[in-house]
Amino acid sequence: MPTYDYSCRSCEKIFETKHGFNDPPDPCPNCGGTELTQVFNEPPLAFIKGEPTTLGQLADRNTAKMGKYELDKNRHKQEQGNVSKNEPKEWWEKSGDATKKEIRKMSDKQKSNYILKGKK
Repeated sequence: MPTYDYSCRSCEKIFETKHGFNDPPDPCPNCGGTELTQVFNEPPLAFIKGEPTTLGQLADRNTAKMGKYELDKNRHKQEQGNVSKNEPKEWWEKSGDATKKEIRKMSDKQKSNYILKGKK
């Protein structure tokens, strides 16, 4: 049975009682009055589980999906400093769109221009 809160109009006492949905409420336990007003409290907090909508929720979800190895690996990187995972290892990976074969054919001057400007 659901629980309801009532306020007695005679003595103004607020009390809680259980009764069926269509049943009348019990009389006031303080004065026995039957002129009652139902009191509506704040609704309970509810959390809806679904797709993450904020960056914090995304971070929590991604961290929960990580295994122990990945968590330790990320913690180790943070201790070393901000090291990017996708940082290029070679100079030609930092620049434009030339292939390794095209870069090998370039002169030293062309290579330095390619590094500085990112264009062939």
